[in-house]
Amino acid sequence: MLDAALGALRHRGLDDAGKLIIGKFACAHARLSIIDLTDAARQPIVDATGRFVLLFNGEIYNYRGLADSHFAEDTHLNRASDTAVLLAMYERFGRDCLDYLSGMFAFAVIDLQTESVFLARDRFGEKPLYWVATSKCIAFASEISALKRLLPDCDWAIDSTALLLYQTVGSVPAPYSIYRAARALRPAHWIEINGSGGIKEGTYWSVGELSFPVPRDRDEAIEGCRHRLLNAVRSRMVSDVPVGLFLSGGLDSGSILSLMSSLRIPCSDALCIDFVDSRFSEYHLAAQTASAFGTRLHRSVVTSEAFEAHLDRFFRVTDQPTTDGFNTYFVALHARALGIKVWLSGVGGDELFGGYPSFRRVDRLVALSQALQLAMPGFLPKLVARWFPQRYRWARVLYLNRPGDQRKRAYQCLRNPIPIAIARQMLSQKIRIDDQVALALLDGVYPETGRCIDRFQRASVMETGVYMASQLLRDIDNFSMAHSIEVRAPFLDHDLFSYVFALPQRFKNVGGRSKPLLIDSLPHELPAAISSAPKRGFAFPLELWLKKDLRASFEEYVLDERNSEFWDLGAVRDLWRAHLAGKVHWAIPWQFYAFARWHRAQHA
Repeated sequence: MLDAALGALRHRGLDDAGKLIIGKFACAHARLSIIDLTDAARQPIVDATGRFVLLFNGEIYNYRGLADSHFAEDTHLNRASDTAVLLAMYERFGRDCLDYLSGMFAFAVIDLQTESVFLARDRFGEKPLYWVATSKCIAFASEISALKRLLPDCDWAIDSTALLLYQTVGSVPAPYSIYRAARALRPAHWIEINGSGGIKEGTYWSVGELSFPVPRDRDEAIEGCRHRLLNAVRSRMVSDVPVGLFLSGGLDSGSILSLMSSLRIPCSDALCIDFVDSRFSEYHLAAQTASAFGTRLHRSVVTSEAFEAHLDRFFRVTDQPTTDGFNTYFVALHARALGIKVWLSGVGGDELFGGYPSFRRVDRLVALSQALQLAMPGFLPKLVARWFPQRYRWARVLYLNRPGDQRKRAYQCLRNPIPIAIARQMLSQKIRIDDQVALALLDGVYPETGRCIDRFQRASVMETGVYMASQLLRDIDNFSMAHSIEVRAPFLDHDLFSYVFALPQRFKNVGGRSKPLLIDSLPHELPAAISSAPKRGFAFPLELWLKKDLRASFEEYVLDERNSEFWDLGAVRDLWRAHLAGKVHWAIPWQFYAFARWHRAQHA
């Protein structure tokens, strides 16, 4: 079973693999060699005393500084390996080592003396970690696919709670997974499992917990931001293999290129995904940025035919259902073909510098929520909801009328494609989830914003804690590792993120410009077409493809009677007809299609 589980993870580490079976423990590791390419960094790694065993996925960017600061006299430490330094840090500091680490990681330390295991995940959730507890064992892995092969006799039934969250959010947020048997460790959390199977969980960091003195003026804020941006990019260039850049026509990835230029770090290769339809193309903007900084730009055009041809494999390698991820899948597909293992990405820039509509609209929706709760009787939202999908937009707005935290309601109205009450009604008759239970369930996956000082911080916390953590970062890890490449995110440097987050809104929101603090903090200006352009998301033309190229496929996969265990298929048919008639946004039926394709691929 261990060999089967390792086989399920080999795409995550084509360069090396190792196994260790000792006492009560059996572990395996697949390695993508990026830092220290020698056999000295092979995992699982055992410390010099033979007490501790480490399995580690990710990168510790500040490992050299940690080695110099804490192990200057240790002549036996392998300073070329972040893995060796991480194990040494755990030996010295225990769980407190997490406070010192800068990086993206999920790791496990086995203590053979106490027969215990320590599991931890990075602050933002860049690297995943799933675990299962049965009456016979506790198991953990970077993907659920490995756990399914390791424990085939486990009950791998779909969790109706997770399905409801997926239908509402578009992904399955931690600590849930799509399966009843498995749990996801939340970002910035750790778990200790003692020798008798007792489990203790805790958190070691949260957005905004670090305090900084308020800058005297905006110039000082810009200087502090620029300094940390440069450090963030510099640290993510730590690698023993070449590093490329995913370059769109947007501000975030262009900013990284500007910062690399200032650091005199050559970026010889950048990659841009393009489409035949000019409405979705960003190539001409990406080309301007690449030209300004002397970078070779590789262009990869994705057609509807190529998209459809890859759908089967896309859903086969999707560890958990998601409504997104195609951009990462295709850019990773072409990135690997270029022979470069490590790539930088601009993910996190919108959450930090305010690129999403939520930074502007949530307060307006809160005001509308307050007005609705005063003016509307409680039965009206229920009445309108019954008209779904023909009155879907009204149902979504009137969702603001539901009791609870008004800011969460406003954000959910803005971000969630389907209000949870509607999603609950569309589930199969076999699935019974009380309305209030469903609402509390959804609220529980959203972070609290009571410590936030302004709307900018509240939006940042919401975007970081839900959409980014449970969808963007998980999709990036899933589909980049499916092609055996690693993606690093400079904007998710926790010192940078904490500093910018703590700044008052007046430093970040100036004159209606898009991300003015980021633009003004760059050491080299971007082309005017980039810095002055309005925010546009990187999107596939799914709306066009769903009605045309994928219409027959939708009906084949979604309206299959086997899906009656998940949904009320009559309601789904009504939804599909309403979409074809132009009454329902494409993102709603796409959620059903993505799940149906995923489920068929994983459980055929």
